[in-house]
Amino acid sequence: MKIDQAAIEALAQIMQDQGLGEIEYQDGDQRIKLVSETPKNDVLTDPRSLNGPELTQPVRAQTANVDGTTINAPTVGIFYTAKSPQDPPYVQVGDHVEPGQIVGVIEAMKMFTNVMADQAGTVERVLVNNEEGVEYGQPLIQIK
Repeated sequence: MKIDQAAIEALAQIMQDQGLGEIEYQDGDQRIKLVSETPKNDVLTDPRSLNGPELTQPVRAQTANVDGTTINAPTVGIFYTAKSPQDPPYVQVGDHVEPGQIVGVIEAMKMFTNVMADQAGTVERVLVNNEEGVEYGQPLIQIK
């Protein structure tokens, strides 16, 4: 049995809610360990425990100061700015977004989660690069 994305999200939420620095879960031979160290080396997920080839680097937490409203990662994974490498980015600096508009996609364990704007605004900055690892709740896009 594989540990699914919902389990990862639930563990990340427990960590955040309880202020935990580390949480570990095992189901049979599947194991996941989430670790959060602050501030100089914020690592949320040990990618070797996810059994997926896509996550080859630790997920780094966003540490830069962000002023204003942000669209945050709904899950842990790899952030993609476009549907495919040949497609244009979902949004760019200066674009206007509406609530429910897709602004990116996060992949975790071959499952894709749409990142959607939760309010209207104009994109001021895209805070993460395409194919960069992100953690749950990390600011991805700054809007005004």
